[in-house]
Amino acid sequence: MLVSTFELLVKSQLPKNLPSPLPNNLEKLSRTVIQGYFLTLANTTSSTVKVSLVFTAVSPAIDIEKTFVFLDVEGVNIPGDLIPDTAPNKARFTITIPANDTGLFILQPDILKTGKDSKTLLDTADFELRGYVEIFMSSLSKSKSAKLLLTPEHRGTFFKNLKDADPQLDQIVYSLPTANGGSLFNLKNSNSED
Repeated sequence: MLVSTFELLVKSQLPKNLPSPLPNNLEKLSRTVIQGYFLTLANTTSSTVKVSLVFTAVSPAIDIEKTFVFLDVEGVNIPGDLIPDTAPNKARFTITIPANDTGLFILQPDILKTGKDSKTLLDTADFELRGYVEIFMSSLSKSKSAKLLLTPEHRGTFFKNLKDADPQLDQIVYSLPTANGGSLFNLKNSNSED
C-alpha cells in the first residue's frame, strides 16, 4: 500500500552550475541542507504488529551504503539498515510495533561514512535520493490485520559552514501528503484468508 514520497538530501540550496561570481552577492543565500524522511507509526490495535516499509528509487537507484536508519519505539534511537529487496531499485525495513504503541522510523543520508574517494557526503554535498514508500504487513507478523496511523514528514537542517563559529544553522519540518489522503491505513496479512 502506497504511503508517500520521500527525498533525502545533502546538497547546496543553489545549483552548482550557476555563473560565478553570482550577481548581487546571491551566493550568500545558499546554504547546505541535510534532509531525512521521518515516519510516525501508531498501532491502534490490541496486538503486536510487524510491518515492512519498502522504498523505491530509480533515478538514482537506492545506494543503501549512503543511508542509515533509526527506529525509536521506547524513546531510544536504535540503528538499523535498509535491506536490498528482491525487486530492482527497492530496499526494505521491517518494524515491530507493540499493541497500542507508537514508533518513529527515520531514514537519513549517512553523512559520516567515507566513500571510495575518502570523502563523506558532507564533503561533496551532492547527494539526493527520491522515490516513494510502501507499507505491507510482514509475512512474519502473527497478526492478520492492523489499523495504523501513519504520519510522514521531511526534516532538514541548513548550515553555511560547520567550521565557522556561527554556522548559520536552521531547521525545517514539513508534513508529506499520504497516498490515501488520510493517516489511517488498514493493512491485511497476505497470508490471511479474510
